[in-house]
Amino acid sequence: MVKFIHAADLHMDRSFEGLVILDKQVQEKLVEANLKVLSNIIEKAILNEVDFVLLVGDSFHQNRPSLKIQKHFFDQIERLNEKKIDVFMIFGNHDYYQKERYWFTFPENVHLFSSEEVETKEFITKKGEKVAISGFSYQHQWIQIDKVAEFPFREAVDYHIGMYHGEIGGEQNGNYAPFQPSSMQEKGYDYWALGHIHVPMSLNEKGTINYPGAPQGHTQKEQLAESILLVELIAGECHTQSLEVAEVYWKTKTISLRQAQTTQDVLKVIQAQLNEEEKTMTLLDVKVTDFDHLKQEVIERIQSGELLEYLTEKFTSHLSNLLIWRISIQSEELRNRIPLKVSPALITQIFESYQADEDFYQILSEMYSHSEAARLMNELPDYREHTLAKARKLIEEDFVFEEETI
Repeated sequence: MVKFIHAADLHMDRSFEGLVILDKQVQEKLVEANLKVLSNIIEKAILNEVDFVLLVGDSFHQNRPSLKIQKHFFDQIERLNEKKIDVFMIFGNHDYYQKERYWFTFPENVHLFSSEEVETKEFITKKGEKVAISGFSYQHQWIQIDKVAEFPFREAVDYHIGMYHGEIGGEQNGNYAPFQPSSMQEKGYDYWALGHIHVPMSLNEKGTINYPGAPQGHTQKEQLAESILLVELIAGECHTQSLEVAEVYWKTKTISLRQAQTTQDVLKVIQAQLNEEEKTMTLLDVKVTDFDHLKQEVIERIQSGELLEYLTEKFTSHLSNLLIWRISIQSEELRNRIPLKVSPALITQIFESYQADEDFYQILSEMYSHSEAARLMNELPDYREHTLAKARKLIEEDFVFEEETI
């Protein structure tokens, strides 16, 4: 049996995005929270007595991490070295590797994949099991080719693991080493440790091709980013367990103002809903509903940020772990639409692709196989344009697109 931690996308030096009102005390807490996440990962590795740790790209958000961030990183890795726990590390599209940018020498327990060429490193566990680990690093911001083909087939070892920072897709429109999970399965590996996507995700039925998700969410869209994976490989079986390591949690709370009439009432209603201390630091997005009966001046105090500024100051004084970072008015029209973390540009690209005859006809192939239906569709003026325009309108009426930056 081999046991290891699979972590990716720490983005240690990334700021928490979208926060408008921050006093100095809160800013300092958020900086320390970023650093504490790595400490939490190290503690989980030591507690679970793992054989090694995999860091699958974007450990740093910048490709030129500050001296302070580097020192903290190396200090924490040294804790693993003291426990004789090895680290296998690749670099992603954010922290793409350039040797001269690192002030410190990586500890002897760190096995770096520093090239864009796929390498394989062999490792013997304390129990004498032989493990092969294959991977590559970014040396540039983009890699626009599928790298899976460059990985060797499974070697004659007890366990073979692949490390891959990239996205699912095809080479035609992918900037981050686009790949297909089926190609990974063909290599015969016991496990594929993925990075780049910040949401936990397994890509095959056996659960051997996994994104652990980011261990700390840095935007309100990353509410599921809070954990790493503890992986155990035993004679052809793979067992994974999520371990929470986040220090800051993004939450959303909807509050009805049906019973409020004045600004004072609004304050009382919100304070009554948020009067309990959070156990962990929480960044709260408050969405208010049932507000149509309120006077315009009350609504303007919400929209202008005046109410947010007042409540931020008030709650900071007695609820140390709660930060209200946004108060917004949630209309009935928006509440009835489903949020999708998809770029609006992607929707445009999809509809443009269906302008091609072969793609459009393929979707409607069953209808075009009926002679009468085909005749009617061909006789309708601008049938394809009208159909695609109607489809897009329906999608925009039912969904809200929220682009996710990675």
